[in-house]
Order: sequence, then C-alpha cells, then structure tokens
Amino acid sequence: MIKRLTLLCLGMAMMIGSMAQNNNALYGNKDKAAEGIYKRILNNGKEVTFTADDVQFWCGTGSNQAVIVVGWDDATDPQAIGWGVRWNGPVVAIDLIDSIATYDSRFSYQFGGGLISNVEFSDNGETLTSEYNWWCYYINGDWASGYGAQDVEDGDYLELSGDCSWEFTTATPAVDPNAVIDTTPTIPDATIAHADILHWVGMGENEVVIAVNWNAPDTCLAWGVRFGADTITLKDAMDSIMCKDYRFKYVPGDWGIDEIIFNDYQGTHYSLTDVENFNYWWCNYNGAAADYAYDEQQLVNGDQVKWGDPTCGIVIDTMWGYPSEIVWTKEVSAVPALVSGPFCGAAETEGSTAIHYSDTLFKGWASGCELNLGRTDIADPDAAIVSYGSANDAIGAVVEGNLAVVSLGDGGSATLTFDYPITNGEGYDFAVFENSFNDTFLELAFVEVSTDGEHFVRFPSTSLTSSCHGVGGSGGINPTYIDGLAGKYRTGYGTPFDLEQLRDSANIDIDSIMFVRIVDVVGSIDAEFATYDSWGNMVVDPYPTGSYSSGFDLDGVGVINWKYTEPNIEPEGIDNVVAQQISLYPNPAQAEVTCTVSMDGEHVMNIFDMTGRQLMHTTFQGTHTTINVAALSSGIYMVRIDGQAHRLVIKK
Repeated sequence: MIKRLTLLCLGMAMMIGSMAQNNNALYGNKDKAAEGIYKRILNNGKEVTFTADDVQFWCGTGSNQAVIVVGWDDATDPQAIGWGVRWNGPVVAIDLIDSIATYDSRFSYQFGGGLISNVEFSDNGETLTSEYNWWCYYINGDWASGYGAQDVEDGDYLELSGDCSWEFTTATPAVDPNAVIDTTPTIPDATIAHADILHWVGMGENEVVIAVNWNAPDTCLAWGVRFGADTITLKDAMDSIMCKDYRFKYVPGDWGIDEIIFNDYQGTHYSLTDVENFNYWWCNYNGAAADYAYDEQQLVNGDQVKWGDPTCGIVIDTMWGYPSEIVWTKEVSAVPALVSGPFCGAAETEGSTAIHYSDTLFKGWASGCELNLGRTDIADPDAAIVSYGSANDAIGAVVEGNLAVVSLGDGGSATLTFDYPITNGEGYDFAVFENSFNDTFLELAFVEVSTDGEHFVRFPSTSLTSSCHGVGGSGGINPTYIDGLAGKYRTGYGTPFDLEQLRDSANIDIDSIMFVRIVDVVGSIDAEFATYDSWGNMVVDPYPTGSYSSGFDLDGVGVINWKYTEPNIEPEGIDNVVAQQISLYPNPAQAEVTCTVSMDGEHVMNIFDMTGRQLMHTTFQGTHTTINVAALSSGIYMVRIDGQAHRLVIKK
C-alpha cells in the first residue's frame, strides 16, 4: 500500500540530492523517444534499454503513456524493474509513481518534504530496498525537477535510482501479480485534418474541430469552429455551430448533455439511440476523456473534441459500473457546407411552389372573415390593438399591388369561410396570400383548417431561421428555411397547402373544409412569447414591428379545389355559337365591368351567382359593352357570353 509520511528531517546527503533534484531543470530539454522506443544514455555513461514494447504491466488507463524504470543499487546484485503508466490530462511525476503503487501492491514508497524514500518491491518473500535511500530520478536521460513539480508528457521515460547512481544496464518488466499480462492495445481516436473540414462557423485565426458519433447509423460527422480569443469553452463552440447550422442541435441535461441531433429535414435524422444503461453522451478531448464539464472545458487552437455514447465506440475501461474511457474509431466525415436551406426558394425561382393570384388554378376565394386581432407588440401589455384594414380586405380575389389587406397583430388570427367546401383534390387545394414587398421580409403565419368551425387542425410547419439573435423588426428571412407557413412568398404570390397532409387527422373531413384559420407567428425569441414549429423550433420572423400594421398582413385565400359543379345553363338568343376570345376588365371589379369579344355582331350576356341563380341578362352589339355591377355584393360570379363561361370577382 502507499505510505505518505511527513519527513521532518533527512540526512545531509538527501538534502543535497533534493537540491540537485529540484534544480536539474537547467540540464537541457526533454527529447521524446521516436516511435515509442525508449533508449537513453545516462549522464554517468551507463546505457539502459527498455521500451514500451517491453512493458507487461500497464498501470492506469488513458491515451497518454510513459515508461518508469526503478533501480535498486546493490553492490552485489543491482536490479531494475520497469512498468508502464497510462493517464489522461496533466500529471506530475509523483502521480505516475503513485499509480504504480495503486495498481501493483508489491510496490510501496514514502513521500514527504518534496522527496521520496523507502522505495521497496516485495515479491515471493523477498524485498528490494536501497542501502543508501537517496532517491533521485531522470526524465528522458536528464535530471528532473521535484516529484510534485515535474510535468510528465506522453512518451516520457522516467528512471529512479536509490543512491543517485546507476549500477545496471537492463530492466526486468514487472508482471501483474495475478499473472495476467495486459494486452490492451493502444487504440487511437479517429481524427480529421482541419484542412478537410467543409463547414466552418465563427471568425478568427484559431480553429477547433467538433465531431459527433451516432450509433444508428454508424457515422461520425465533424464541424469546424473559428474564434479570435486565446480560448473558447466547448459549450460556446457548440453554441456557435447550433446558431449557424440548422442541422445541428444539442439538448443540455442535468449533469451533461442529454442529446445531440443531426437533422437535414430531407430525411436524414440522427439522434442518440436509447440503449439500456448507455443513454447518455460521452466526450473525448484530443483523444482522451475530457477533464471538465462541457461548459467549463477550455479549447485552444488545434483541439479536437469527439462526442458519442459507449455503444458507438470501444470501451477501454469501466469504473463505478459505467464506461470511464472510450475510443471512437469510426472514420470522421466532414459535414457538407450549407449553401441554402432544404426547402424551395422565392417566387419565380426554380422549384418554387408559389402560385400567382392570376393563375387559372383558382376557382374561388374566401367570402367571409372573422377577426381576432392582436396587439402591436405582444410583450407590451399596454400596446394598442392593430388597426390596419378590415375583414372585408381578406375576402374576395387578390389584385396586383394590393394594399387592401388586414393586419392581424402579434398572435392575432383570421378565420375565413367559403361559399363551397374546399376539398382534397389533385395537388394543392388552396393558397394563402400576404403582401410582403420583397422575397426576404417575410411575415409568417400558421394555417389551420376545420370542417365544423370548432375543431381545427394545424398544418405541419418548419422554421429553420436561427433563434440565437432573432432578426429584429426589419430583418430578412431566407425562404429556403421555411416550409408549411403562410407568408413564404412576396405580394401577389400565394403559399399553397395540400389537405392530403392532414389525411390522418381527427375531427376534420379533408374533403369538406369550410373554415381556414390564419394565426400570426410571433417572431420573438423570448420563450414567454415565442411560437414554435412542428419540430419544436422557435419560429422567427420580423419582431418587433410595433406599428398599427404589425403582424401577418392577410391579402386573401384562394381556392383551387372545392365541391362545386358549374351549372349547365344553355346560351340564349344565339343559334350558332362560335368560339371566340373574351375578356372582362377590371377583374376584380367594383362598380363597372367591360366585356370585350373578338367577333363583331350580336352577343348575349348572363351573370349567375355560384348557386346557378341568374342575376342579370343583357344583349349587346359590336365587340364590347360596359355593364353596371354596383348592385352585386363582394364575391365570385359566373359570366356567360355566347355560352362561354368566365369568372368575375366583385370586391368592394
């Protein structure tokens, strides 16, 4: 066992040895042994050869290792025994000597006053001791500092002598008392060169790499972090990645990290597999167990950190019933650099789902609207309710450059009704319009639908805009980071929705939707007021805007598929109908509408409501006529001219 005694006095010779031992740092540098081979010529001219390959008894665990040879100088029978010591983190010489005594009960020593004495090795009834008991030591062939002050590094070679001389040239490897030779290989942690990293975050001349292992599937991905200060905490490095890369997310736990997730929102989703007794994350720092918690671990230029759980690595040692040392050998792959988000881009870009208000896909528009308006700033209890627009501005067709919208305010909503039910047809079934003036100032809203007006189901949504700092009241949003939210596109272009997405939802009939509710997103990153997407991400949009027109500006909801059969009405007054080009202008109209046809002659015009009821009948000569529609209320009508049907929107 270890004997630590306070020595009050020592012989003069030991004092001299101490002075020499504590001042030997002046004796040159510590050259490392090449490729793990320890071979040194001592100051007294003796040569001792003992390599790491000769070690049969390794004490301790870790990725660093050193060889220690202890020599007992006896005039008739000098002997030396060699051990290997493994460890992680910073150590001094006395720590390694202590490790030998801990793992090999045959070895003991006393330590006090900065010196060691009474170093003994007892085996099979025989004890090796030193007659002079003046214990000095070398590191890599040079005199070393005091045992408690001498730093030891990976690959070092220590030699202890009982009388500060060296009377032998060979060492015998110590063998485990239980006759079990340690055959644990030195397994290196897989690494990646900084030059191979594809996705860097942060700025500065210093660089560290953060890699994560997942066991299902077996993969390891790496990011790079740049910083300007001398050090950065592991937590700050991980936060930098999470703020700049929507694919990376970690979840803090009570004592460490509960989860690290990679999700590219295109079908690839990695997370910790819940394996019994191993549902936690472990951290390696430069190939060894980290010394501190992730929020305290300091990183410097060139460091590499590896995260994983025991099931995706090799457990080297186990303490207290769980792995205490793990090595990950999976090849490290660089995460691809981000070019854009995973979703389609702005209106009129390749792959965009935006639909222009004039598209012939639209069969009708909302005919009723009920508002529940929010304040100009949800965080200010004294803020006024928004006042821009009215319910009438949300019904009927959208027109070019329309400013006739209704602002919903922070968290406000509008519930739209329709003359006929929206049904789940082919492709998209309806679209929501907002009047953003460009492709990035996007005010967003959730979209919900209902059959009975009581039970509403929300469309799944995704927002990948970083919530680290928000975007402010005038900030921009990348539309490729947005999916399933109204307001993705600029004015004149609707965000489409497909009822098929809600097929498995309860309490609605996707073939008979009578209500569409638009709910303003509160873009605040304050958890008290924030709103969240289907993944649990904060939905960020411009906040605070703080004006009477805050929040989502609803322009209209256009129906693509609805339960309506056009009435079969025969043309009147024309025996032979010839197909011709017909236009109605303006459309939408308020008081008057002009009808233009391509052929001269007598023409018959009828106007019907959406139930097929005839509201107006007239005839005209020539190629055009203007009719008064002021008596018609806002809504959608069918105009038949010479038997050809066209939609007319009245919006007042």
